[in-house]
Amino acid sequence: MAGCSPISIILVSSGSLRGDRLLFRYPYQELPCKPTVSQAVATNPYVLREADCSGSTSNQGLTGYTDKILATLMATKAELAGDKFELKVDNLRFVGHPTLLHQSSTDLSRSDGPSPRREPSPIILFNIVFVIQANVSLSLNQYYHDLSKRLALAVRHEEWRCGYLNRQAQIMRDVHDEVSAMPEDSAPESPFQHMIPRSDLARELRDVYTGLCETGIVNIRINSWILVSFCLPHKVHNNNVDTGIKIEPEAVERCIAAIRPYHAMLLLVDRDGLLEELPQDCSPALTRLIRIATPLKSLQCLSQDSDLALSQIFQLVSHLVYWGKATIIYPLAESNVYTLSPNAKTSVNSLLCEKFLEQFPGVCLPAVMADFSLPLPLGEHRNPLGLPQQQAQLVQMVVWMLQHRLLVQLHTYIYLMSTEPEPTGTSIGRGQGSPQLLVPEDSARNRTISGGSEVHSLGSPDAGELELSSSVETYSTYSTEMGSDGMLITKDARLQRKLTESLLSDLTEGERLSVLKVPAASNPEDLRLFARLVWYFRGQHHLEEIMYYENLRRSQLLTLLDKFREVLITCQHEDAAAAVFHTKQY
Repeated sequence: MAGCSPISIILVSSGSLRGDRLLFRYPYQELPCKPTVSQAVATNPYVLREADCSGSTSNQGLTGYTDKILATLMATKAELAGDKFELKVDNLRFVGHPTLLHQSSTDLSRSDGPSPRREPSPIILFNIVFVIQANVSLSLNQYYHDLSKRLALAVRHEEWRCGYLNRQAQIMRDVHDEVSAMPEDSAPESPFQHMIPRSDLARELRDVYTGLCETGIVNIRINSWILVSFCLPHKVHNNNVDTGIKIEPEAVERCIAAIRPYHAMLLLVDRDGLLEELPQDCSPALTRLIRIATPLKSLQCLSQDSDLALSQIFQLVSHLVYWGKATIIYPLAESNVYTLSPNAKTSVNSLLCEKFLEQFPGVCLPAVMADFSLPLPLGEHRNPLGLPQQQAQLVQMVVWMLQHRLLVQLHTYIYLMSTEPEPTGTSIGRGQGSPQLLVPEDSARNRTISGGSEVHSLGSPDAGELELSSSVETYSTYSTEMGSDGMLITKDARLQRKLTESLLSDLTEGERLSVLKVPAASNPEDLRLFARLVWYFRGQHHLEEIMYYENLRRSQLLTLLDKFREVLITCQHEDAAAAVFHTKQY
């Protein structure tokens, strides 16, 4: 994974007085460009040796590029302002958002623009540029552009309000002039070093760079007025928990996209500390959610307890996950299967052991981790003769290990396996043209989010069941029916035939033959339930998800699996919302 921290932050301006100018860059320590002479022995004593002064990076930031070159590269034309600026030079990438101070002459007369008594700013365009590695991911590239745009809009707003940028730029230009006027025999000094104590904007840009490198979080106020909040979500999660794997930027986005109403939210930080960190003008709904959040309740239950819409709960939880304050799990239950994470650090001298001992005195973390070395339901870890305090401590230890990603929950996924070969020259059902008969994720999610009611969407298994039930009722209006062989067909036989026809329309020929050979297929109720759930038997939905969307008990699902065990196989792995924090990216 390429370094996600910026190499440098640069402020350039383009104006009517001095043209393109590099006002500030950080880090400002510059290594002198010393000519590196080739070590090869020259055969000609009069040959000229070329020095290598190409641009590069070092521990002290961007080196090898003069201020004039950088100003020429990053002070774009006015026609390119307002769009993303991206430039790749060798192994570096410059990302910014060029911004015009005034889009047109009419902006000067706006109510939020400069006062008519204030002289117009000599700065026409400015650009806050981040220098990053050229091989970073597209999402990380977009993150830095978003931050550059936020900073530019905040600085422009303050320029319109009180001439902030013009005032700070004048301070920076004065420092440049003072340093350039120093005697030549004096020790060389960087003008940017003298800007830090004199310019507020220079200190703010320095704090932005420092926050991104250290924590991945930016939380500053431009001119002590406009709040700019930003974070690199993958870096925040990597800093919170050291699991030995590096989370990619896309992983957090996939986790947020996989959130479902049956999930629960687990806070990764102290609840009281999180409430103190919130700004004074934060949403009261966020404060309410943090106060009642518990890993024992699903998001739908939290929506009911907090009297908030489920869609709003999704937005708030996504916000907390994005900022690394929470993660997504399945609500704690005795049927949950937990096992030790493959990335867990099992050393007895690790820092986690000391933290665990402080939280649970007298309990050894390696011993607890050994109990979860095999995947077992949580209920089997309980001691039936133990005290209630011991049971509560077990739950707290599981929560603690989930927060530090030492445990992984395994879910059971179901696959429909055909035991019969596909006949040649036969018609193909709807299922074979689209082999993944899945319940659409978006429709399954939206039907629960909107109003919290179960609105059956088009193409869902429930819609097929309603159509099937109406057809069965139509067949049931007749008391008897004569078959082709002259025998009377009973009501159960008609129902069996209708259910079989429903399966014929959704499965391939081999799958239909395999299912009908199962003894349980002769039972209309079992076959009807199987036809209702056949959408989920493609390995994309675990038991808990099926139970939630179909309003079934676990015992009903397990009984159906046992009856159709000849054609249904199961496997256990993580949920998509949590797997991104435990799986190595290749």
